[in-house]
Amino acid sequence: MSTQNGKNILVLVGLFDGHIPGMIEIVKDLTSLGHNVTCYILDKFKDRLKNTGTKLKVFSIPPINVPPYMSKKAVNVFITGYSYDAILTDAVKSEDKYDYLLIDSFFDGNEINKIFKIPTVISVYIFPIGEETPFVKEFEERRLKPIIPVNKKFNLNIRDFLRVHYIADAKYKLMLTSKLFHPQSEVIDDSFYFIGPSIEERPIDNNFNFKKDENKKLIYISLGTIFNDNFEVFKQFVEAFRNWKDFQVVISIGKHFDVKDLGDLPENILAFNFVPQLQILKIADIFITHGGINSINEAILLNNLPIIVIPQELDQFDNAKQIEKLEAGININNNNLSPEIIRNAVIKFLENKKKYKIGVEKICKSFKEAREERKEVYKKLFI
Repeated sequence: MSTQNGKNILVLVGLFDGHIPGMIEIVKDLTSLGHNVTCYILDKFKDRLKNTGTKLKVFSIPPINVPPYMSKKAVNVFITGYSYDAILTDAVKSEDKYDYLLIDSFFDGNEINKIFKIPTVISVYIFPIGEETPFVKEFEERRLKPIIPVNKKFNLNIRDFLRVHYIADAKYKLMLTSKLFHPQSEVIDDSFYFIGPSIEERPIDNNFNFKKDENKKLIYISLGTIFNDNFEVFKQFVEAFRNWKDFQVVISIGKHFDVKDLGDLPENILAFNFVPQLQILKIADIFITHGGINSINEAILLNNLPIIVIPQELDQFDNAKQIEKLEAGININNNNLSPEIIRNAVIKFLENKKKYKIGVEKICKSFKEAREERKEVYKKLFI
């Protein structure tokens, strides 16, 4: 199975954009240690792994059009079902042998390994796991529908991808965070290995037409790429800062809406469908975010930047609680959001900035220490 160059490791890369950066760095590390890494990867992500030294098994899925009454996030459910089918169909035909199966946490490793039959399964958790939210329990049956044909085809019992993530029953768990930032210290045992977060290197976007006014504080606002479909929230941000002439405000509204729909914006507020986040976080003074773990990691590692979190769904509530608990920023309840609440949060932030800065630096230190343990962890697991 293994060769003189190391172990043969099969990787099932994540299916959603936020799950790619962490895996990129892991497979780079594994190849640098002499292992032979093969990755199943969705075609739209293949270029991001092309320089990692891995063998790519690229698969594609058919176009997905959900009915108008369904949320755009429902597309992710169908992506999961089609991806399982594509990967397992290829795996059944393949004669390749592997020593380890390394998977994104949304894959049901216990079930699909009935097809792969690999000795050891290791799961990669992009963000800290915490309590199951009502969202996870309420819509589980709907999320399972695209999996039913896959289970029948391969005689498996693949579980809901969110349920699998929150149960965390993989034999070994690589956590792309630090133990300090994990929301449930009571569940941590010897199966958890904390290797710190990753930031994906990206080229400078010279087309981003923005220049910071050094005489003003810069507020950067983003609700990520998936949970950014509430247009009313963006309108509240505009109203919150419309008369704050001593601040520059940059809002990333995503691709669901047209900037023109925000109406006439005051001179101090700029809105874009896309903002190169790594670039602007390096110069921002205040970051208002939905609390996605990649955004939190980038703010902390790039700029020791305290954070105002307005969580929308899923892990974001756990992340926001940790930011608040560790005094690294402010957690705002999304259910009663208003321009006044947003303004008051910024005022509170500025009044307590020194305290929040200390909290962020503590988290940043824990992230860097966890990253320093990476190669030792790999040597222990991939033996």
